[in-house]
Amino acid sequence: MIITLIKKEIKSNSKIYIIFLSVIAIYIFSLLSMYNPALEESLIALEKSMPEILAIFGMQNRGTTLLDFIVNYLYRFVLIVTPFIYTAIMCYKLVTKYEEKGAMAYLLNSHYSRKQIIITQGINLLLGISVMIVFATALTILSCAIMFRGELDIIGFLTLNFGLLILQIFLATFCFMFTCAFSEIKYSVGLGAGIGSLFIMIQMVSQVYDNELLKYCNPLSLFNPDKIIEYNPISLLCIGILFVLSILFFVVAVKAFKRKDLNL
Repeated sequence: MIITLIKKEIKSNSKIYIIFLSVIAIYIFSLLSMYNPALEESLIALEKSMPEILAIFGMQNRGTTLLDFIVNYLYRFVLIVTPFIYTAIMCYKLVTKYEEKGAMAYLLNSHYSRKQIIITQGINLLLGISVMIVFATALTILSCAIMFRGELDIIGFLTLNFGLLILQIFLATFCFMFTCAFSEIKYSVGLGAGIGSLFIMIQMVSQVYDNELLKYCNPLSLFNPDKIIEYNPISLLCIGILFVLSILFFVVAVKAFKRKDLNL
């Protein structure tokens, strides 16, 4: 790991961090402002008027508790898609952009090895994802403590966010693997972002049409918020599977980059 490179990336990408954290903060504040018994009838009317559209985004079941409400409106779409968009952008900025601009030659001419460089860039990617999830977790807990004291199941919520973090690490390492294997942007970013987007679209369709094939051919199905907050052993095991796959993708990414023809 190269500390200097980590500091450089944090500084140069600070605006992107602020933008994505701000978007998440807006979503969280907007959501919590909707958790009001006075709005219950309005939400029910909304669900009845457009059930298919809400089902696409997984928002068809508000549940009975504050945690159920948060899961329904944040953890089926918003907090899956937003960090994923960040991942796609950062995969380009951390690896592909260096190759396109010729800056990778500068890094490789230092006394650091390819392995050290790419592991550091992978850590930069995962660090940003981790900060994003921790920020969302802390902000939601703090906001609920102020607005709805004692109503949030903290342990269940932390368990849920641990699962979300593993899911985002899975998606990040998946995209990173393609970035390290290919030089052309249509492959290096396009494949990872494209396939990841396909996973998300399949999940959206499967939430409208209860199709077992669509459900079980999609790795995103391993993340089941409803079951996680119930501490379902199978769902927790699925999170472990995502973590193992993430390690595998990262190892493949490092090996692919070491053998990659960078055309410097």
